[in-house]
Amino acid sequence: MPQAPNTEALDEHLKDIIQAVHSAVNWAMPHLDDPKIVDKALQDCKEILDVVMEGNVSEWLE
Repeated sequence: MPQAPNTEALDEHLKDIIQAVHSAVNWAMPHLDDPKIVDKALQDCKEILDVVMEGNVSEWLE
């Protein structure tokens, strides 16, 4: 079965998304005593995941 078009680009984009969420979490972890930093990291994660959940894959591949 042939590979679907753009799977490599999509895989790369999803990898970048996972790395962005991971970075936001890693940034917040040493600052758990500062609610502003933690809230900002959580908001960043939410925004990233909202984009994923919208599922506009064609926009990701532009």
